[in-house]
Amino acid sequence: MSLDPVEKASGALEFVRGSHRWNRWFQPEAFGEGSGAEYERNPDFEPMPDIEGNRGEFDIISWDLQPGDLYVFQGMAVHGVSGNRSTSRRRRGYTVRYIGDDIRYDQRKGLSLPICNEHMSHGDRLAGPQYPQVIAKR
Repeated sequence: MSLDPVEKASGALEFVRGSHRWNRWFQPEAFGEGSGAEYERNPDFEPMPDIEGNRGEFDIISWDLQPGDLYVFQGMAVHGVSGNRSTSRRRRGYTVRYIGDDIRYDQRKGLSLPICNEHMSHGDRLAGPQYPQVIAKR
């Protein structure tokens, strides 16, 4: 969710259309220095294609956002951002990951460290304060 107006120059997120259906696992990469995202290398993951160097070969889509607007996307969609190149506009956002109640903890290498939990074992149902349950009321 965007907390500031966002456009390409200030760091709008870009997606490769349909990439969530490629049935391929890519080694995640941090979006930029100081992003806080760190990923352990997984030899089973493919290197990320050079999308920036071959932009014409991919169907890249993006949208400008206003405060309160949000992107909702499938997590396997190839996505990234070149960073905020604006000297006059900040770019703040808030990220939430939603999953189904049938999802289990996965200890494979290469996952985002903030979602890892040293007290969980592979196959455990996600629960507890790190993975709060959202209940829809009708």
